[in-house]
Amino acid sequence: MRRFAYIFFVALFTFILPGSLHANVNGTALKDYPRQSTLKNSLDVQQLNLLGEIFLLPETMEQPEEAAKIISRVGQLPESMLKKIISNGINMVLFEGKLTDNPSAQDLKGITPRGYPSGKTWDDVPGVGGSKLVLVKIGSSAKGVSHGSVNLELHELAHSLDRHVYGMIREDERFLEIWKEESPYVFPGRSYLLDYPEEYFAETFAMYYLGGEYRELLQETANETYLFIKGLQ
Repeated sequence: MRRFAYIFFVALFTFILPGSLHANVNGTALKDYPRQSTLKNSLDVQQLNLLGEIFLLPETMEQPEEAAKIISRVGQLPESMLKKIISNGINMVLFEGKLTDNPSAQDLKGITPRGYPSGKTWDDVPGVGGSKLVLVKIGSSAKGVSHGSVNLELHELAHSLDRHVYGMIREDERFLEIWKEESPYVFPGRSYLLDYPEEYFAETFAMYYLGGEYRELLQETANETYLFIKGLQ
């Protein structure tokens, strides 16, 4: 069971969409979304002009309020970080339904991810990051909704930041030293975070920017990690 949990987490959070899929995207840019919509009326963010360049959304949604919450959480990132997301061509696609309903992931339909038991396919996965296209299922942000992260969108986005904005933090010597030292304290017994620095970064990034008790826990148990993430701009 533990082995399956490990494989599930890695398959979910580290799958990288092939570059050829990136151009095949559906969605309306947030900047072009109707002003008089439930989504826009639900947004209360300072950096809407920047977020409007990042997010692509379905033309119609069953859960616009949940989509607004996702956008608002990402809107808490530093302005400089949001600008780097834009300048590096990273987009976040919010969707309802199945991951494989997205044109960029249709080739995965019916395929069982490596390590999954038969009967589980990419159709069941709520999000993916690491490429310049981050896919996040609306309504699946919280831990336990078919994933094990404290927050789906922040974790997935962190994988793309790691790879495309910050030049592979997972290979940074200073970060690797911090990971080896502090990961057992913040994630005792969670092998997927203890064995893979990219997963440790993505999950601690999510903890920091989700805030509240998660940020407090990170500072208390892994202060050097906390300071490292705080220093990213």
